Amino acid sequence: MSKPQVETLPVKAAPKAVLLAVLAAVALGGFATSDAVAKGHHVRAHASQSKDDVRALQQALGVPADGVFGPQTQRAVKRYQRRHGLTVDGVVGPQTRQALGLGAGPVLKRKHAHGHSRAARGGKAHHNRGGGVRSLQHKLGLPADGRFGPQTEAAVKSFQASHGLAPDGVVGPQTRRALGLGPGPPLKRHGSGGGGGHARRGTVWRLVAAANRIAHMPYRYGGGHGTYHDSGYDCSGSVSFALHYAGLLRTPLDSSGLMSYGAPGRGRHITIYANAGHAYMVVDGRRFDTSAISETGSRWTSTHRSSAGYVVRHPPGL
Repeated sequence: MSKPQVETLPVKAAPKAVLLAVLAAVALGGFATSDAVAKGHHVRAHASQSKDDVRALQQALGVPADGVFGPQTQRAVKRYQRRHGLTVDGVVGPQTRQALGLGAGPVLKRKHAHGHSRAARGGKAHHNRGGGVRSLQHKLGLPADGRFGPQTEAAVKSFQASHGLAPDGVVGPQTRRALGLGPGPPLKRHGSGGGGGHARRGTVWRLVAAANRIAHMPYRYGGGHGTYHDSGYDCSGSVSFALHYAGLLRTPLDSSGLMSYGAPGRGRHITIYANAGHAYMVVDGRRFDTSAISETGSRWTSTHRSSAGYVVRHPPGL
């Protein structure tokens, strides 16, 4: 087999890092196909993105095509990646380009995105003390001392419960939007638990976040069983989706399969109710159930239903 031909570029035509990335890709038999690799080895290709590239991306996403990869475009990319089972990093690498039908081209990303993410990771105390928390407290009608303590957490949970949101006390994107806070980092109370408690709450948070992704999607019999990425979900498909993305289930189960899932009895945070014809779950007191769609427009509801005739199970430790 003949060696692939590589066009020789003048040294000044591209940064050294890009040339090294090209040579590495040829040595491996082609360019890497994952966005994760694109973020690592090809992220410097950002310098080669043009306004036309960004406009084509924006048109594919259905956002204003101004040629500027700003916060709105980054949010639209993440939303698209989340809905299509891609790595949600806001970087338009080979996999995301292919899914969008953009074909081959440069990696597209927001300028200084890594700097912002470092600030978000390394500046939690700054975000949870000061302007972000004070603005939250103003919205909740609390004394604005800039500290996310027990009183603020309780007020957040009360607000979430009264607005059809999962009452977890974490001010994520949906709660920020409902409060009118606009985009920003998640706000939550620090030090509210330790060790295994943090791990458990992290799992519950992932489950709630996954359930929120499909809460308003239509009911479809058999939906969510052939693939986790579907146009609609039935009762057991909905529960399976949330359990899967919380790391609690590998393959979807129908309602009969959920009758033997996990451990018997009610859980501390998550309880699953299943029989041969239906399945739903209760998470920290709120029911996630396809039958609630006609009631609230969402699978989430604060009302309860009789559990007579259901087998009661829970994920071990939760």
